[in-house]
Amino acid sequence: MRKQEESLNFKGIEFPMSLQAIDKFERLNPEISVNVFRFDNISKVYPLRISKFKRQKEIDLMLLENKHYCLVKNLSRLMSMQTSKHHGKIVICRRCLNHFPNEKALEKHEENCQNHDAIKIVLPEKGSILEFKNHKHSMRVPIVVYADFESFTKPIDSC
Repeated sequence: MRKQEESLNFKGIEFPMSLQAIDKFERLNPEISVNVFRFDNISKVYPLRISKFKRQKEIDLMLLENKHYCLVKNLSRLMSMQTSKHHGKIVICRRCLNHFPNEKALEKHEENCQNHDAIKIVLPEKGSILEFKNHKHSMRVPIVVYADFESFTKPIDSC
């Protein structure tokens, strides 16, 4: 461990390291990119900081309380229980935490995903209902457009 510590440049970085200091660490160590994840209240992982660079060494960290970090050796193992029922190896996009069957599918996805902020996509639970309730804000027009959002629409009493 000491040997690895001596090979890294920590010049001007205070410990415990803040998220903003990780940018400086990446500038001082051009072969390393650092990604940081965190657990939310219901034990789900979400991205907190994703490196802008694809480098030779990619390090994934889990932020614990008060700027303490834990090394994530295998992101696939960490995410497999919450992403799919399949318990084998999965390929994960670090930016949005979606999983893919192989590296080729991930590379195709990353072409679009890298243009957006790091965020975990959360879909509504099965059976939940979203309704438009402010009918007073709608306008009567002579044209009707039906768009398929794969939804079930209920008839409105006022129409």
